[in-house]
Amino acid sequence: MAGPLEGLRVVDWTTGTAGPRAAGMLADHGADVVRIEPPAGDRYAGPLAAEYSVFNRNKRVLRLDLAAETARVEELLAGADVLVTSWSAGVAARFGLDPEAVRGRCPRLVTTTISGFGPGPRYADLVGHESIVHAVVGTMGEQHGFRGGPIYEGLPFAGIGAAYLAVIGTLAALHRRAEDGVGRAVETSLLDGALVYLSMLWAVDDISEGWVGGGVRRMINEPFRCADGEYLGVHTGAVGGFGRLMETLGLAEHFPPVPPPEAATALTPEQRRILAEDVPARFATRTRDEWMRALDEADVAAVPELRPGEVLDSPQARHNGLVVRVEDPGLGPVDQVGPPARFGLTPPAPPVAPTVVDDATWAGDAWVVPPTRPDPGRPLLAGVKVLDFGAYYAGPYASRLLADLGADVVKLEHPVGDQLRALDRPFGSAQANKRAVALNTKDAEAREYALRLAAWADVVQHNLRPQAAERMGMGYEDIRKVNPEVVYAYSPGWGSSGPWVARQSFAPLVSGYVGVNHEVAGRGNPPSYPAGNEDPGNGLLGATGMLMALLHRQRHGAGQLVEHPQLNSAMAHMAHVVRRADGTVLGAARLDAEQLGIGALDRLYANADGWICLSAVDHRLADLQRVLGVKILGDPRFETAVARAEHDDALAEVIGGVVAGRATAELVTALAEAGIAVVVPAPKNDAVFLRDEENRRNGRVGVSEHPRRGTVYELARLVRVDGAAPVTHRHAPLLGEHTDAVLATVGVPAAAVAGLRERRAAC
Repeated sequence: MAGPLEGLRVVDWTTGTAGPRAAGMLADHGADVVRIEPPAGDRYAGPLAAEYSVFNRNKRVLRLDLAAETARVEELLAGADVLVTSWSAGVAARFGLDPEAVRGRCPRLVTTTISGFGPGPRYADLVGHESIVHAVVGTMGEQHGFRGGPIYEGLPFAGIGAAYLAVIGTLAALHRRAEDGVGRAVETSLLDGALVYLSMLWAVDDISEGWVGGGVRRMINEPFRCADGEYLGVHTGAVGGFGRLMETLGLAEHFPPVPPPEAATALTPEQRRILAEDVPARFATRTRDEWMRALDEADVAAVPELRPGEVLDSPQARHNGLVVRVEDPGLGPVDQVGPPARFGLTPPAPPVAPTVVDDATWAGDAWVVPPTRPDPGRPLLAGVKVLDFGAYYAGPYASRLLADLGADVVKLEHPVGDQLRALDRPFGSAQANKRAVALNTKDAEAREYALRLAAWADVVQHNLRPQAAERMGMGYEDIRKVNPEVVYAYSPGWGSSGPWVARQSFAPLVSGYVGVNHEVAGRGNPPSYPAGNEDPGNGLLGATGMLMALLHRQRHGAGQLVEHPQLNSAMAHMAHVVRRADGTVLGAARLDAEQLGIGALDRLYANADGWICLSAVDHRLADLQRVLGVKILGDPRFETAVARAEHDDALAEVIGGVVAGRATAELVTALAEAGIAVVVPAPKNDAVFLRDEENRRNGRVGVSEHPRRGTVYELARLVRVDGAAPVTHRHAPLLGEHTDAVLATVGVPAAAVAGLRERRAAC
């Protein structure tokens, strides 16, 4: 089979990058995707040639005049399973292609919309450009920078997150359609896409002291410059990792041993000075390769900070099948990041370049849809059962995303508790809406009950280090013996095999390895950790992979192993970067050295009393020059898109020189009235956003009462689906909170559970 979605019929009617990326994920895994473009082609195919090549591979491209060829459009939609769009509501309604109208004519069709800001009146007048979304949500106040003020976000994770959320909602709607025959409207946005990455750190409650950053406790998580000018990312999150690093650096005498976890121990003023001054000085005495060998021997997590494109030569990336060669008609042969999820039974076919066709008809048999039996009172994934015995964040966040859509997710952990429980915010994000069972599977009886849960589940998920689950008796083959049709999702750090199989993996180390940290730092700067990293990314990838495998099982009755390593999810974040055969890297290094923007027309500008974020598209240039009183289109340096690119710094000086003398309020009003996307970038924004009543009403923020933390405000529903009941947000469960109730459902007597507790094999 050519992927788990073989034969799924999809119409991709999107523009930009988020929509094509979402439909591209479906195409990568076997869906028959017909992309509709205007007669002149996609206007972004030239400026974003690398993105266009990657996100539209495996698609047939049909160029249509929508106003004149409605019959062909209706014929396509009548035979399709999914329609993906990124129009504004007004444009869609004008052509009779809004979700309600389309499903009125095609009731089996799942319609998926990616907007800029989603529901609610607050952002209704804003254009959903990537930078505008990051400015609004507060990413520019979260991202680390090398100057004061807001920092332009160099990784487009609003669009990445929106694409994943759209696919997750689409797949869940298809899963439900296979039960009741009803097509549904799925909606998410770039704003939601940004929030899904910020979820790991955003929460407000009655007791939290706030997020504790680096340099305060015994934790190191940053890149260091070595003697050869190269950078090494280091993370001491493993048990004993901080002490082993200090020993290797020859600084152990300054850090007396403390009980675990080391990261809970505050630093003295002198220790803070040592971390700020002496540790970087020690790294500067040896080359990166020398430090890599020394830290490997000491079992300290460390990886090289690579530049964009270099990871394509990584032996582990190639072992994982992540490097594919595509013969692109415009770019020539290019190396691209391949599909990141690995399916044991249904691997995807090798990708091919997008193909322009004169006509498009659906080939093969349509997916079977049962008679219509609507039941809007159930959550979308009601009835799906998941057992997750992973830890930390990257694996468990995948099952949390399924729980948000109604799956019954049981978190299985050791009675001492997941180590991430020490950090309320990320633990709460990874484990919300789940039930918790605590069993020590080293105890034979407890392991028997854990296997009963595995037999109960549709999906079993974990992210333990390779062979750890097998030693527990919970590996894929162990689970298949009790549940032959199980979907078994595994998210190791680097992969279940390969040259780096035993290496430790922590976020955002892997982001550094794939080039993200150089991207967000700006051209020529030292690497910097990103505001959006591979931990939430791996959750998004895992949820996508599990749903694809569930859909395949629904159609064919066979489960399978799905592997989605953290390396794969991090490389998917850099899928917009490709490399030509001559080594030229395309799509990278767009952010300038001052971290102000990716061009004069998409950039942060300092003005008389603050900052603005401006994103002006070409057809608004006349309005821009009129409002600012500058000469753009009449200047030969800026007359064409090619000329503007060649003289970008000069254009930024022209615009910046005018903006610097004008007040924020007057400037924003004038530009917005002219139809130009502009906002004042929000500072660190978590408390304001989470306490906002509108965000509570639309479900983006969930509020719950925690027995220890009091009232908790957390990010909640980021995908909206009609015709299915939303899930009421619940905070992460207490340790062993549901052990008795969950085990009772698989036939374990209360007396047996009590016996386990007596010998500390359960909690």
